[in-house]
Amino acid sequence: MKADSTNIMAKTPSRFVRLLPVSSGSTGNCMLVELEGRRILIDLGVTAKKLSSALSANELSWQDIDAVLVTHTHTDHVKGLDACMKKVSAPLFMSGTSKDTLICKQANVIPYYRATEIIPGVKVTAFRTSHDCLGSVGFRVEVGNTVLGYATDLGVVTEDIMELLSGADVIVIEANHDEEMLRYGRYPVFLKRRILSDHGHLSNDACAETVARCAEQGTKHFFLAHLSQENNRPDLALECVRKATAGMEVTIMVLPVYGEEMISVEL
Repeated sequence: MKADSTNIMAKTPSRFVRLLPVSSGSTGNCMLVELEGRRILIDLGVTAKKLSSALSANELSWQDIDAVLVTHTHTDHVKGLDACMKKVSAPLFMSGTSKDTLICKQANVIPYYRATEIIPGVKVTAFRTSHDCLGSVGFRVEVGNTVLGYATDLGVVTEDIMELLSGADVIVIEANHDEEMLRYGRYPVFLKRRILSDHGHLSNDACAETVARCAEQGTKHFFLAHLSQENNRPDLALECVRKATAGMEVTIMVLPVYGEEMISVEL
């Protein structure tokens, strides 16, 4: 008897990735990601009060967090670490260099370039990012059949990073600045050079190139993060990435500087 493919498809359960972009940018970075029911918090660059408010707005609490990941030790990513971790009972993970820099005894060290089961059912691979902060990393997070790539605060996207972003269902990637706005803006020369360097931040053009390559490898959903409020605009970043992915079946969204609304993506 021939199987009814329509009925089979109808019985296939939907998969969702949910993002709570508490803060994204130079003023602070913090995001809760939910993959197949597991909730992982990435960075704590906000106050405990702000994070608590964002959680409450989505009927979540500190106890709903399953694990915490830290990308690097710049203030806009860790300024709320001490206060927030007093409320979170979930385990904390970061690179060994970040742990030493912060003198954070409670942190667990996550190795570079090795898929590590940080909690049952959640595997994370940390990859080095070319940023002017020792121990800076991005993450590939795998829960069941769902994969999320997270890459912000990096001057260039290396082939190692491309390999680990490849095949992700959802990618959060930096689109920090428009090069023309930065070059002719009011930042001092030394700061412009830092941002434009290989150890600075990713431009709209570099982001767009990376998104296009990842889309060719199967990723359908992209979130643009860490936009500079001084040297970028959401419409410019979105236009640049959409131009690079013209004709591709992808969804692209710019994350807000502050957000308390959960974003849901059906895979």
